[in-house]
Amino acid sequence: MMQEKRFQHTDLAAGILILWIIIFHAINGCKVFGTTDARVALPYLTFSMPWFFYKSGQFYKADGSVRKDVRKLLLPFLLWSGIGYCIYLAVLFFSGSLSLETAVTDVAHTFYIYGYIPVNVPAWFVLSLFFVRVIGRWIVRHSVPPLVCIAAGTAFGYVFHLLDNPHLPFWAANIVMGVVFYLTGYKFSAYENNPWLRIVCFGGYAAFLLFGCSIVGHHRNVLLTGHYLMWPLFAYCGIVTFNTLCRWLDTALSSCALKGVRPVTFVGRHTMTILITHAFVYFPIQRLSPLSPWQNVGLIILGYVLLLVPLLLLKRKKAAGFLP
Repeated sequence: MMQEKRFQHTDLAAGILILWIIIFHAINGCKVFGTTDARVALPYLTFSMPWFFYKSGQFYKADGSVRKDVRKLLLPFLLWSGIGYCIYLAVLFFSGSLSLETAVTDVAHTFYIYGYIPVNVPAWFVLSLFFVRVIGRWIVRHSVPPLVCIAAGTAFGYVFHLLDNPHLPFWAANIVMGVVFYLTGYKFSAYENNPWLRIVCFGGYAAFLLFGCSIVGHHRNVLLTGHYLMWPLFAYCGIVTFNTLCRWLDTALSSCALKGVRPVTFVGRHTMTILITHAFVYFPIQRLSPLSPWQNVGLIILGYVLLLVPLLLLKRKKAAGFLP
């Protein structure tokens, strides 16, 4: 029963964060805050990408294998990237921009630098997580000290940030920093219930929000505000605080009259599906719509509902055995 509760509060946390991510992509892509990044304007859940790497390390399994990761991560990445590429070609065609350069050369360059195939920008995380899990398991199995790897990885990310070379692939740094958060989850997640750690993290997170956050865009390893080396600390404080609040919220929801109605928890069980498909909604709208920023955000959210809700319900029926 304790194991079930553990996963339930984690699904609740994942659901909240994936909803923030897809809304952030709509707000940021539509430039609601102008030139200001939405993660700076709304910094409260900016530890979302580190959280997913952290969670993967938290639930490290000794019997995990590369073959499983290929099936769960690499194959979906290739499948949905292929679908996204077809949508990308269609958008280029209807916008009058289709050419050999835009359809092939630009796409190859984008994949080399950013680690994704247009349209499916968020899929970079899936590919990075694949390599993070492979590297993280190797480190754990060969008894390499996690603290040494965490320190070395953070130093690598910082140097990469200082170089600021546009010709260096961003996936190199985001994979290394993904390993940092993966090993942090593996090494330190067991201490989350310690009351003194909770107090320190609650206080640290509040202090960051009050006096200035340190935020790095994980994908591009771009410092958005604050200091790079303070980012892992801010993210860790945010993760522990958020996980604690989700435990408390899950307990409260489990005792209420509608405890069986848990839409956010349901969403949290399907974060991968949402992550690798929601770009199919926001990319065409951001690229082609003549509406105002907030109107585009509303249109994107409507698109999310029309696409993602049926998709998740279809997956639910298939998992329950109602569909072949």
